[in-house]
Amino acid sequence: MSLKLMLVNAPNPTENANASNYACYPHIGIVQLATAVRAAYGDQVTLRVVDGGISSTAHVQDAVRDFEPDLVGISALTPTYGEALRIAETAKRAGAQVVLGDDHPGFFPRLILENRPAVDCVIANDVGEVPFVEFVGALLKGEPLSAVSSLSYRDDNGSVIVNPSPTYALRQQNTIPDLEFIRPELPVYAENYRAQFGHLHDHVVTPITVNNARGCENGYKRCTYCSIADLRVNTGEPSGFWKAVDTYYRDFGVNLFFEVYDSFTASPRYVDALIEATPPHLRRLIDDGEIEVMVYARALGLTKRNNVDKCRRLGVTRVNIGLDAADPEMLEAQRKNKTTGETNLEAIRMLNKAGISVHASYIAGAPGERPETLDRTIDGIRQMLGEVELSSVEFSRFIPLPNSPAWDLLVDYRNPSFFKNSADIDAYLSGLNLTVGPGLRAELLERFGDQDLLDIEELAAAWAENFTHITEEHALERIAEVDQLVSAHNVRTGNNVG
Repeated sequence: MSLKLMLVNAPNPTENANASNYACYPHIGIVQLATAVRAAYGDQVTLRVVDGGISSTAHVQDAVRDFEPDLVGISALTPTYGEALRIAETAKRAGAQVVLGDDHPGFFPRLILENRPAVDCVIANDVGEVPFVEFVGALLKGEPLSAVSSLSYRDDNGSVIVNPSPTYALRQQNTIPDLEFIRPELPVYAENYRAQFGHLHDHVVTPITVNNARGCENGYKRCTYCSIADLRVNTGEPSGFWKAVDTYYRDFGVNLFFEVYDSFTASPRYVDALIEATPPHLRRLIDDGEIEVMVYARALGLTKRNNVDKCRRLGVTRVNIGLDAADPEMLEAQRKNKTTGETNLEAIRMLNKAGISVHASYIAGAPGERPETLDRTIDGIRQMLGEVELSSVEFSRFIPLPNSPAWDLLVDYRNPSFFKNSADIDAYLSGLNLTVGPGLRAELLERFGDQDLLDIEELAAAWAENFTHITEEHALERIAEVDQLVSAHNVRTGNNVG
């Protein structure tokens, strides 16, 4: 038996051209899945990869109809899930089976299968390549789906079955994505990146993302807005990182590597091992500025263990930091765990001194936000623009997403995942002078509970009205004010989807 498989990254519902990294990097996850399937089954599977990050939903739907796949795998986040459903319906009409993966389907596998007949299966695992390869193998061999890890599906009676979801170590399984699957599209990402950030480099840049490590040192008490599925530190072999860098540079001309590790400072031993494992020929290219690296990092982590110098030695030329606020109350409300405004400024000063540029992101409308706390954050941004150099500043409104502490506050009050219990939530909100009574709790649960498809605009409005002391309109006005302030300093602005 053979199989025609299309792997899709669902597009944003609207072109989010104001996002600071809009369409600058390919969705590497679906390329990794394609690579793993090809390695396991060779010519038994005909593969096509379509990244909605540089395509409209209509284009993806046309690609599905033209390719006539047997199976369509769709990667979806909460903001892109609605577009994923549109693609799933097109695929189902074309006679394909449909499997969803990535964060949002992983949050609601049972609910999706109960509500969406166009979806046949959901894979819920942060390391999805292992169960996905198992799933494709079961289809090729006609084997029962009960043996596929992390898979949710309907049995012959229509009942939803949820298979166990084990934890996979990246050291044991972390396929290097084969960029040959997207070679024709690489110049598109490169041009998008150069249009936004080309001025930060003195040579032509071709970017790619690498994901050889996952997790965050703040995972035990995640930030209020964080909805990442799994924040446990999970690192691959350092040799795997350098093999990807070497292969992509040599075979595809890639010279900027964005390691999207949730926090690069989460595992000091891994960072030290990367430095020790740097091949001499790549060290020379890094020292000559021919290869550059970007990372995510926490400000507090950067101020410790000589981490800024370690970043410099690894070729890091740009760091993305979630500074979130300059007001101490809002930093505490966002569970930033001992991070202060002074910590944020110290980290950026250290990076600037090392010649590393900074992308800084802030949030308006954190739990308990008041006009005066937002004023203090904006004053902090103004101070930072006057004292240090930033490559870009992203100022976004707060949006509560599933699998975050904010979702506990908004929806999962009776059964929270990140607070101890309902009393713990009440105490947290009381400290912010917020009270959510039983009637409102029931209303919020009815509006957003047991819903697999969520309206981002409705979520943002409900959050601002009930969990802050400002209006959504006020937050948006202040964000626009900061965008003008930042632009006046010739710094790139942007905001997240939504």
